Amino acid sequence: MINETVVTAKFCHPYMNFGSENGCDEIVLKIPQSEVAKLQTVEIQNKPQLGEFDIGLFSYGLGLVLMFYVLSYGLGQMIKMVR
Repeated sequence: MINETVVTAKFCHPYMNFGSENGCDEIVLKIPQSEVAKLQTVEIQNKPQLGEFDIGLFSYGLGLVLMFYVLSYGLGQMIKMVR
């Protein structure tokens, strides 16, 4: 007998009546243990190493912070001049 992992999900689509009157149906997926092991190794390999981060995301965030700082500083100086 093959060891299997059973995944049960409830699939609902309100405009189409699949299994019941409210449009929801139970879906059961039986995955062999060998395939589960393959999926787990793929998921582990795709994760970045600890301590690595996306430099592009960091630069966009830093740019936005600096842009709003300069904008608010300029507006503050203009308000100070009007007073």
